[in-house]
Parts: sequence; C-alpha cells; structure tokens
Amino acid sequence: MTFRDRIKSTIKVVAAHTLYLMGVLQVWQRIALRQKAVVLMYHRVLTPDERAMTGSHPGIVVDREDFAAQMAMLKERFRVLSIKEFTDRMERKVPFEDASCLITFDDGWRDNYSHALPILRHHGIPAVIFLPVNFIGGGRLFWQELLTHLTLRAVTQARQSPACRERLSRLLATVGLESTLEAAESDLRVTVMEAVRRQKHVPPTVINSTLTGLAEELGVRWEEYQEADGFLDWGQVSTMAQQGVTFGGHGAEHRILTFVPPSEAQEEIQTAKAVLDSRLSVPAQAFSYPNGNWSPEVAKLVEESGYRVAFTTDPGYVSCDDDRFSIRRVNIHDGLMGSRPMFLARIVGLF
Repeated sequence: MTFRDRIKSTIKVVAAHTLYLMGVLQVWQRIALRQKAVVLMYHRVLTPDERAMTGSHPGIVVDREDFAAQMAMLKERFRVLSIKEFTDRMERKVPFEDASCLITFDDGWRDNYSHALPILRHHGIPAVIFLPVNFIGGGRLFWQELLTHLTLRAVTQARQSPACRERLSRLLATVGLESTLEAAESDLRVTVMEAVRRQKHVPPTVINSTLTGLAEELGVRWEEYQEADGFLDWGQVSTMAQQGVTFGGHGAEHRILTFVPPSEAQEEIQTAKAVLDSRLSVPAQAFSYPNGNWSPEVAKLVEESGYRVAFTTDPGYVSCDDDRFSIRRVNIHDGLMGSRPMFLARIVGLF
C-alpha cells in the first residue's frame, strides 16, 4: 500500500467512526433503506492462517472474526430475509420492510461450511449460496486460484534456478504473466493476484494449456492446493440445506455467460438448475451470474430456465419493483470493513 493509499484509508476510517458515533450512519441507514433491501455478496470466510495459503484475491475474502461481528450487527439492525421471502416480495411487488437484508455467497467454497455455517446458525440467519455445480464434490479448483499458486511457484523456481527461467517465462507469456518474474519480493503475492485477476478475457483453452504446462514444468500436482481452495461436496451441501441455507445456480463450469455463444450460456444455466433440482428437496429459485456479467439476452435465458430471480454484481439497493433478473448487490470483503462503523458505511454506500 502506497503512502497516498494509507492516507486515504485513514481518512475513511476516521470519517466512518465519527459519523457512526454521531449517529449519522444510523440515520442514513433508515433513510436509504426505507422500504428497500440490501443484498450482501460474500464469497470466502477464512482465518488469518488460511488467508496466507489461499490463491484467492483479497477482494473475495472476509476474516472469520469479522464475519461473525458482521452477522451480529445484521441480526441487531436489519431484517434478514430468506431467499424465499425476498423472491416472494419481488414477484408480488410488495415493498420490503425497512432495512431488509439478504445474505448471498458465490461459488460454494468449502469454508462456507467450516466457518460461515456455524456463525449463521449461531445467529439464526438464513443465507443462499450459488453453486457452479461441476465443481461441487469433484476435487477441481477454479483456474484463477490454481494459476495464482503456479505463478507464485514459477517465480520462486525461476529465481532459485535461472536455467528454468526462460521456459517458465514462455509459459507465463501465453497468459500475459511473464512480467511477474520481475515483481518485487515484498509485493509478489499481491502483484500476482492482481495480474491473474486481469486475465478473465483469456480463452479457457489457453488457460488450461498454460496450467498443464506450468504444472509439468514445476512438477506440481494440482491436488495439493485442494485444502486451501477447495469447494463443498454434496454431503456438505445436504447438511447445510437442513440447517437454513438455500442453494442457487451459478452455472455448471462457472463460465462468463456474456463471453460464450447463447447455446452454451443456455446449457450452463439449465445444467445448474437440473443438477440442483435433482440433488436438493427444494427447486433452485435463484441464479447468480458468474463474474457478475449479464445482458438482457442472458437474463432472458435465466428466466426461461425456471429461475425466479437472478443477481448481478452491480452495486446498489433493491426495490420491490426492480427487474427480478438484474438484482444489485453490495460486495463485502476485508479491506477496511473490519469494524461496525466501516461495515455500516459500506452498506449505506459511503465507501
């Protein structure tokens, strides 16, 4: 973090705490969420030790203790809805009770079971988790996490063994990551994660070829990253479903639906629903667009596949008369949200 970034962060913290102590944020909440809902978007809930091991970008991670504090505050200050309550109001266009809230998780990470579920149960809070069904119980990893791990390993290997550097540089160049070999050691992890995050436009065939080449060159088995970045299995999904968690679709292969032909987008959407409906006692009602990418054409495919609502990553609040297939959410990650004032400031849209 640069000096300028530290100054900005300090200003935000001071502003949020001052406004919270003055009661301004609380009044802001009542005004902004009058007859509206806020949909919170989570991904991963990790301990500090787990954070040091993961290949996930910080923008999708929340500390376990912070998550517990956030759920306590939501229980105290908000009406937390189930996906059924939320969907019913959207379909019937019934205004939300003031300061309504829906909690969502994307991707179905294993830590949703080990860390998030006990906290949700403790507070009696419902949640919905959107699953990319082909990754559930199959031992696979998302390419972003795997590419992050392999790139970090490649940088270390290139520095320890210059003879390997040229081969590793060529492999990394296929996905635009060769510059990571020059990254400063102090910023290496962040640099690699940011670089990987920018490669979502790269075709899956190129990504997979690069992953295979790096793994072979480095002598790495992908399975060794399962503990850090694995997904739920169907037994865990079933247990969570019995304990107040609902599940929705997030595609089959987590493909970005605006990047593929309509027929392939339709297959992604329909496969997710078919698998979920066959695995669970309650039909899947909700869908979350992978990476948040959507279009009116994709939204129509989601509606035609039998889902009742669909969620984007576009920020903002939700009114009952909003379009049901382009629902806005507020992304929650660590950043500066480790205190009640900062968390509430995020919810009301200050930061």
